[in-house]
Formats: sequence, structure tokens, C-alpha cells
Amino acid sequence: MRKVLVIFLINFFIQLSYFSFAKDIEVTIYTDDAYRPYSFQENGEVKGMYVDVLQAAFSKMKGFKVTLKTIPWKRGKKLMEVGKGFGLAPAFFHGHDWPYLYPYSLPFYTETIIAVCDEKHLQSPRNVWPDDYINLKIGNVSGYDGWGGEIFRKLVKQGKIKYEEAKGSQENISKLGRKRIDCIMMEEKAFDYEFTKIKHMGKYDEGGKDVKLKKGALIGSDPVYIGYSKTAREKGGYPFQFEFMQAFDSIIYQMGKSGEIKKIMDAYKDY
Repeated sequence: MRKVLVIFLINFFIQLSYFSFAKDIEVTIYTDDAYRPYSFQENGEVKGMYVDVLQAAFSKMKGFKVTLKTIPWKRGKKLMEVGKGFGLAPAFFHGHDWPYLYPYSLPFYTETIIAVCDEKHLQSPRNVWPDDYINLKIGNVSGYDGWGGEIFRKLVKQGKIKYEEAKGSQENISKLGRKRIDCIMMEEKAFDYEFTKIKHMGKYDEGGKDVKLKKGALIGSDPVYIGYSKTAREKGGYPFQFEFMQAFDSIIYQMGKSGEIKKIMDAYKDY
């Protein structure tokens, strides 16, 4: 009996020692490098509202050391597709058309996508998207191909709506101001942030050399998530995926329920 107890105690302390000194699992989550004010890179630093929320959540996750790394959005998608990355944020749900990105975390925010137009195109109400925008040229950011919806994409293919992409939001706003496009699709809070910023910087002369802008139709309202690479999992990479997902979801749920996420978002200041 004493021998069995000694063996048990030895095994117990060996396991205790292992868990006490085991290193945290290092994880990289890729995030958009040019999606102000949500996630972006500035002077080599990762910044933004989503960055603040995610870093707060990651700091509470025991057993993981998580790094957020900014990357051009299209490149981030490609890494998920070929299985060379673990997770990508902020992602809309694309289980129906991006088969390589699945599953998803619990959502940590909901974005509101709107049309913003040269005000002359909104002298009469255009409240129905996308029907009221036929015969106009609509701008969007490259890689944000989930925006607009299925009917919008069909109208573009049919040539009833013209469609043009730019590298970033500021470029799209500038093109709109110079009448190169008629409207843009943009997340409402992101538009308010970017438009105010470029006006203060003297990069947009509204009502002068640049047209006056006006918000148009609601295009959609979409939750945002961390999307995980299905390709990487099927290749046998990241065996800790389930544990990570469970830990993150548990924490982000509590942060949302307690109001912590809202508090972080509301406290965001322009860096």
C-alpha cells in the first residue's frame, strides 16, 4: 500500500511540475493593416478599436501567448486559404462562400455597412439597396467582397451597376470627392472616423474642390469574428485549435455581457 502511495505521489508531482513550467502556446492572429479605426498599423504598431478588444481578451487567456500581426487583407485571406495561418480578424461570416475559413469565434462587435454618395445622387431618396443604385458607379475596398450582397453582385455582373475597387478607405473617399465614382460602401463608424480625420488634415475640401457627401441606404449589418483556417486544420496544423476557441469564446462572451467591450470601444481615442 505504501509503495502504491509513493508511486502515486511521484507521478502527481511530475505532472504538477510539467504543468507549472509548461510554456504558453504561442499563437498569431492576423488582422487588417488598413481598417481604421478598427485595426491598422501605424509606425510599426498594431492599433485600433478591435485591437484593444482582442488584446484585452487575449491577456485573460491562460496557457496562450497571443500576438496580433497586421497584414494586407487580401494576403490574410490567402494565408487562411492555403493553411499557412491560424486565424484572421475581423472577419464577417463567409461559411457559404469562403470554404477555407471555418469555424468562427463568437462575435465581438456588429458593423453597419452603408452607402455614402455625392449628395447630388441623393436629392431624391435612395433608401432601397441595391435597387435604387442602378446606373451608378459604386466604390469598395479591395478584398471586402462580402459587402453589397448577392443581388448587388448580380446587378454588377449584368452591367446595371458599375463597380470599382480601391486599396483603402481614404482612396475611396478621395475618388468619391473628385467625382470618379458616385457612391462608396463603407462601415458607418469607420466612415465617420476617416472622413473627419482627412478633413482635419486638409485632404478633403468638402463643398470646394471636393463634392459634399451624404449617407444613403443601409447595406447590411454584420457581426465580426475571428475566422479560423479550415485548410490548416485539415493539414494537421494547430492541434490546440479547440482549446483556443473555447478559451477565447468564454472570455469574449463575459466581456460582452459585462459591458467591457462597449467600454473599450467607447474609450477609443485617435492615436
